[in-house]
Amino acid sequence: MNDNSLLKTLIEKYSLNNTVESLALFKKLGITSVFDISGLTEADFKDRVSNAIKKPDDALEVALKEDFSKVRLGQLYDNAKCLAAQISQLYREKQSSGGTIQDHWHLHGIRGLKGHGPTYTNLFKENWNDACKVDSISAIDSPVAYLRALYRYAHQLESSISTDVGDKASRILLKDRRPDLAMLSIDQQSTFTAQPMLKIVNDILDTNIQEALKTTSDKRKTTYEVLAQHRYPLTLPYEFFHHQCMLGLAGKKPALGELNYLISNDLPITASVNSPYGKVLESTADAARLLMSGMGPKQQELLTEVPRNEEQPHFPPAQHQQDNDYWINNVGIASFLDLKDVNTLLKRTGLHAEQLEALIAQGKYTPRQSSHYRLPNPFTTPFGARYVNGTAPNASMNLSRIGKNQKINEANEYRIDRLHRMIRLQRWLGIPFGALDTLICSIFESQHPRNTSMQPDRHTVRSLGVYRYLNRLYSVTAEEFAALLHRVSPSANGSDTSQLDRIFNQSRLFEKPLLLDGRQFRADLSDPESHSVLQHLSANLGLPQTEDSLLLAINNTQKYLGSLKCDLPTLSSIYRQTRIARMFDISITDTMTLANWLGGESVRRCLVKGKDLDTSTLRIKVSHGKQHCELVAIIQLPEDADSSASLRLLSGSSLTNHSTWFPEGKAPYGLKLAANGDNAHLFISGIPTIAERQTHSLEGLVINVTAPSLYRLLHRKQLVAEITSTKSNGLDDDDIQFNATLTHDEPSINLMDVLMQMDWMTRWLNESALDIPMLRRFLVPTNSDDHSYQDLLPHLDKLHEDTKRCAVTPQELAKLYLPENIDWRAKLSETLLDDKGLVKDFAPSPDDDIPGKFDAALAIVVDALTLDTNPDKDLKLKVDCKKKLKALLLSAHDRQLHLMEKFLQETSSLPMNRGKGVVIWSGSSVYRILSAAIQDQYSLSLPQVMHPILRHAEASVQLRLSNKTLCLFLKHPEWLRKTTSPLRMTIDSLYFLDRFNHCIDTNYVSEESVLSYLELANDSASATTLNSLLARLLNWTTAEVTELSAKLESGKAQTLQAIDWIMRCQNTCKSTGLSAQALLKATALSNESPENAWKTVGEAVMAASL
Repeated sequence: MNDNSLLKTLIEKYSLNNTVESLALFKKLGITSVFDISGLTEADFKDRVSNAIKKPDDALEVALKEDFSKVRLGQLYDNAKCLAAQISQLYREKQSSGGTIQDHWHLHGIRGLKGHGPTYTNLFKENWNDACKVDSISAIDSPVAYLRALYRYAHQLESSISTDVGDKASRILLKDRRPDLAMLSIDQQSTFTAQPMLKIVNDILDTNIQEALKTTSDKRKTTYEVLAQHRYPLTLPYEFFHHQCMLGLAGKKPALGELNYLISNDLPITASVNSPYGKVLESTADAARLLMSGMGPKQQELLTEVPRNEEQPHFPPAQHQQDNDYWINNVGIASFLDLKDVNTLLKRTGLHAEQLEALIAQGKYTPRQSSHYRLPNPFTTPFGARYVNGTAPNASMNLSRIGKNQKINEANEYRIDRLHRMIRLQRWLGIPFGALDTLICSIFESQHPRNTSMQPDRHTVRSLGVYRYLNRLYSVTAEEFAALLHRVSPSANGSDTSQLDRIFNQSRLFEKPLLLDGRQFRADLSDPESHSVLQHLSANLGLPQTEDSLLLAINNTQKYLGSLKCDLPTLSSIYRQTRIARMFDISITDTMTLANWLGGESVRRCLVKGKDLDTSTLRIKVSHGKQHCELVAIIQLPEDADSSASLRLLSGSSLTNHSTWFPEGKAPYGLKLAANGDNAHLFISGIPTIAERQTHSLEGLVINVTAPSLYRLLHRKQLVAEITSTKSNGLDDDDIQFNATLTHDEPSINLMDVLMQMDWMTRWLNESALDIPMLRRFLVPTNSDDHSYQDLLPHLDKLHEDTKRCAVTPQELAKLYLPENIDWRAKLSETLLDDKGLVKDFAPSPDDDIPGKFDAALAIVVDALTLDTNPDKDLKLKVDCKKKLKALLLSAHDRQLHLMEKFLQETSSLPMNRGKGVVIWSGSSVYRILSAAIQDQYSLSLPQVMHPILRHAEASVQLRLSNKTLCLFLKHPEWLRKTTSPLRMTIDSLYFLDRFNHCIDTNYVSEESVLSYLELANDSASATTLNSLLARLLNWTTAEVTELSAKLESGKAQTLQAIDWIMRCQNTCKSTGLSAQALLKATALSNESPENAWKTVGEAVMAASL
């Protein structure tokens, strides 16, 4: 420090005796000049000096304390700031003036201003070399300067004076809030690179969390792992990478699970009940629905976890440390008994009082039944709180007050566990408690067999996934979806109107409401009682009372449910058909048409009843060491799986034996399957002797299922099998027990399958040139009313007359002057010309060489004849005969083909060059049509022959199929889709033909380009060449096409079906911003996927959303 410094002079001015020691004290405080003092706040300066001399350790410090006690530190601070300001002012003046004394005289005139005038350059001698650039981080208006000013200002606030003694001590300083700021490196990159606020917050939180985790068992885990594994507070478990996927695919983008349906390898375009729609490569449709639920794997695990007291009912739950750990992990408290206190429950769950009332259906949410429902109450527990009350026979939970405290009565451990699961599920789905309870209970009721334990499982989660999908696309509410799955609800909570009245008593046109009293009615408008009910249904459902609308829905209900009654099953069935039709914006007739195409009778029954009770398969595996046996039991499960039942095993039931458990001499055997500590079991009797490594049919045997339910057996993890042998005196003494597993194949079809398939079908038809009535005309020939007989009759009459004129007459044949010793008509009738003069169908393929075919056929006919004994003359005659016959028959063929082409042009507006291809596509021929047309009774047979051709002609026009395209796919149907059958008009062929046009229109390519690609793909071209060509056709990158083509069975796209899959992947990539590789990884996600798989997809989704 300079001995003549201004700070020293300032200290001496205040008459401090120990100047040198005072300077040393200031240096110790980091103050070496008046500028250091001016950089502090007055309070901070006083605190530093006061703290430094507060506790003197030696005589010198005591002297300093005495000196500074006489000094007014505030005045010293003000003087220091004043001096600093003066020095700064002098420095700036010197910098700008340069120290040059201005002349007191100057030249006159304009020239005098050049060197001595009052210009900026003359007045201010700026040193531009000392100035920084405008965008430099050193500039006084740069972000760094702003940050420094904020930083200093924050320190000034932290050191400011407070009248509250404890206020300053309780301040959280910046060094604690942002410890990284002090060591922040300031450079060009860190200054001008934008950092999201969320990233900064997450980094700070992560640092603090990791610091706290060092003293716990989670010290080696990442923050995200800890958040995913813990369950309390109720905002956990939090799965970061799953959340990334949800956020990145929000809005109008397809969500997780929906991606699987968009790029499904299989589409519902065949009349197959078991269509694997939603399957992508190795992933299944069930996995897709789990993803659509919006819940992460850990959340699903928490929801579907079997309660401990259900899995091991013989253990007293509250007596185990494991149970205490369960409650600590889930609600942060050791005993569930504490949660019976309302205040404790609200604090632990984050609910408020009104939400608790809604949760247990109490207070203002007390359930009430519609006054228009006169039948017994369908609910044994309060509506809106059925799940949380569970299946126990106890009274329902209710609230009571004891002094100042409120308690939840009848709340046991089982119900408290349901409460916290319901609270979590409500927050995950964002559905009010009452509607959510109705939804999940309807899922339980619709499950097959019925979920009598009311325990959420994977089926529940899959159903919630379908609900969320339909809610997002079609605004289907939770109560509406519940009614689709099971029944319309006659009850409501609080002041709400019941769903029954909202649907069936909304119209004010009637004096009397529709009462559900169980009375019967008919689909007969002439019946007065039925007429009133039908009018109510028509007005409230918005359906006309016609055979193709309301009456169709009623007749369907009567067919599959039995007699019609004013009760919940009947009205729910009618509502289900109506709501599904309205959801997809189609008529009830069209809904039933789609059902026929998707699976026929089973699907129709499913739409009417809400479920299709087809056969179900139980698979039982019994094992002990190396010995085991596998039993397949195919049964018709009862709708109510609670009751005891004796069921007969159906065809396909069998037992495959790999043991010595069924020897001769002790048959028949019995197999009993039960759970430890549970009364539920099943017993199969009458099993015969079965040798090792043999399979024996069990068809006809009886399986007895005892209460409480088969469903409980299906959800037990540990089962015991007992094999018994029956003798005259009862069971053997040597009955043995083994470990066993029981699995249940889902029913062949359920309503959710149907809804997802109908969703795809209607979306495709809305985007295509086709619609349901049009498809019905194409695909349902027997009931087709297009081209009615009256409209077609004039054209048929004309065709009949034209056909007779186009036939080859005997006179035309005689004019050829062929050798007379041959009956040419008879010879030609074998393959070429019939007795009516029509050319036969000798060339059935669309690309046949007609002249060449004539030459070959005539050679067979003529060459076998002997026209003259002279070989040379005979040969000459044969050549002449073949030439004349060919000219005649070729002319007749062309006339007759033209006649057919002209007919189709007039009736269907089909271009004439497509006529033969359409006829072949229909499975008919020109010869067959004209053979019917030339008959005298043509009016009876010809319309039936023409209907298929006319339907195919209309389809060809609607699909804009050129002759070349149609002929190519007729010749190579395997190029359209993977098949070995000829091209026929089915839904799948119409779909791919429509997608052929979609490919051309969307990518602005020519038809010839796509056909050429297919020809090349089915030749010997390499995958690399094909991928490059296909990428150009689709306006996509070769890398993306290569990624997808590699997943195909042949490693390259050789069919239009494969091209369509790649196009659907391309569209999905465009709508999500994902690459093909990321898309496939997103569809491969499941609950069993490792964290790295979720991380990869989450990062890709977030990157695509930026």
